[in-house]
Amino acid sequence: MKKCLCLVLSALIFTASFCFDVSAFAAQSSIERTQLGTTDTYYEYDAPSKTLTISGTGAMPDMKNNASSQPWYDWRSDGSIENVIIEEGITYVGNYCFFSVKANNFIIPDTLSSTGRYAFSSSSIKNVELPFGFTTINSYAFYSCSELESIIIPDTVTTVSSYAFSLCTALESITIPYSVKSIAMYAFDRCTALNTVIFEDMTSSVSIGSNAFYDCTSIGAVSFPENASIASKAFGYGQYGAPENAKMMVYNSSKAHIYAVSNSIPFEILDDSAPLTLGVKNTLSFDENSLDKVYTFTFTPEFSGVYNFYSLGDCDVKATLYSGNELICESDDISDSDRNFCLTAQLEQDVPYTFKVASMMSAGTAKAVLYPDEILSFDIDGSLTFNAADGFRSSDTAYFPIVNSLLSDFVLDVHFAGGYSDKIYCSAGSFNNKQIALYDTQNTNRFTCGENRETVKIGDVSSDFPVYVNHSYNSTVVPYTAYDDGYTIYTCMLCGDEYTGDYIESPAITVSGRVLLATGNDDMYDASYPLTESVIEFGSNQYTPDEAGRFSFRTLESGELVIKNPYCADTVLTVVNDYHDINYGAIPLPAYDFNGDGIINGRDLAVFKTQHRQRLGKQYFKYAVNFM
Repeated sequence: MKKCLCLVLSALIFTASFCFDVSAFAAQSSIERTQLGTTDTYYEYDAPSKTLTISGTGAMPDMKNNASSQPWYDWRSDGSIENVIIEEGITYVGNYCFFSVKANNFIIPDTLSSTGRYAFSSSSIKNVELPFGFTTINSYAFYSCSELESIIIPDTVTTVSSYAFSLCTALESITIPYSVKSIAMYAFDRCTALNTVIFEDMTSSVSIGSNAFYDCTSIGAVSFPENASIASKAFGYGQYGAPENAKMMVYNSSKAHIYAVSNSIPFEILDDSAPLTLGVKNTLSFDENSLDKVYTFTFTPEFSGVYNFYSLGDCDVKATLYSGNELICESDDISDSDRNFCLTAQLEQDVPYTFKVASMMSAGTAKAVLYPDEILSFDIDGSLTFNAADGFRSSDTAYFPIVNSLLSDFVLDVHFAGGYSDKIYCSAGSFNNKQIALYDTQNTNRFTCGENRETVKIGDVSSDFPVYVNHSYNSTVVPYTAYDDGYTIYTCMLCGDEYTGDYIESPAITVSGRVLLATGNDDMYDASYPLTESVIEFGSNQYTPDEAGRFSFRTLESGELVIKNPYCADTVLTVVNDYHDINYGAIPLPAYDFNGDGIINGRDLAVFKTQHRQRLGKQYFKYAVNFM
């Protein structure tokens, strides 16, 4: 018994001594660039750096949580992947694409605009900055990302869908941009480290779904927007009761106030003012029952300078600016056609100011925003592409139709005085009390194929962006001949770039042979006597044999080949173009009728001796007897 026990203990000790984390020995091999489904997106894996790279253009495919759908399913969690690079050009990360991928470092491109369900769920992603232009955080997108520490949501996002950040237990703070209109149910459910929630627009009517902040056990005081709607158990609830420090900062008689009272949640009444943050579009809403409402905003500048506080919308509003109780300035209509206001004033660093906005007895909505007046520079993220043919209309001069509407997706990264920057979409009209305008330079700077530059101005500050022009080719067909293949010449109508293509092989055949002196009536010949004085005629063309009697020509046609014999009758051969070359070989010609009487006899011998022997050689006439 003791012996058996010792053997068992020994085995256990041996086994325990070899227990280790197999993930440390993950050895997934490198994978070359491979297409994802039928999309224009691809993945590749570099084993030495443990990097998974997604490249291509457009949307990644939706996947499922299984090995046949997610290519890296079998090695997503074993330590093989430490870095995920999603390259520029990818616009959508599909369902389950990075589900359970245990990589901390994710690089997200500026081109990404949305994600599918469970796109990053249960991954080890730590820090996320969604790009400007991202619109919807889909359901479960970051569900159970337990290592997620920070998320920056741009002010283009309108919806945070259900369970989007549920169980992100390391997330400590979140800023909800003014653009968000809906936070769906369970969006931040059980984010147990979440202690700070900031709404940028304290006048917004954002909808907060049921259980949106359920069981956020570390949450503290949260200031809720004046017009926010709050569904059941959205705040102040948990599986073990209300979070200990949960407190609602609410405007008197607001929906948030009513929610706090109805659910016995600690609350504190905010004063009637809302803080102004640079670049945040604050909501102004007036109806028949609130035409006398006055919105009050407070702002303390971090740097001195001229600022613009202005409105956008269809509601006739007026603004006033105070320092303490002193009225500094006020603004009503921008122009007879624009009932918005623009209040411009010099504000001093660290001095508190109060802005008041009232309706001019007009119902409707508007947005109010504050920016530094001075724009130092701006960068343009965007480009246009044309074909050269797009520039030609009714004249021979190229002029490309660049209009403001084509720039609507361009992003302007605007840099203001004082170090502040903000991203906006390029849209025709006014921005920060300045005109945004396309400055078309084509009258003096004609475009050509390749990269060109065009200009946008905000007031007096300008920046340029690339305009690419692709070649547009006119074609000229060069038909084949007997000696040359046919082809097409392509010439760019704008820059003259030229290339040839679409070759067509000539169907011509080669006709060849060798004319020699006949030695008898049985097609015998003497190769030492080529008849170089013969002329070969085919159609309207004539060809002369070389010094060895050889001739060769190419033809597209069928017809009669006539060998003009200078001393006897002509020889006629039939040429048939059946797309096969013709070689007649040796063609013996009885060239002894020197006097041209049609008979070879002694008279021809006499002429030969007196006129031709020296030139043709005295052996030339020796075969003539065979024809006499």
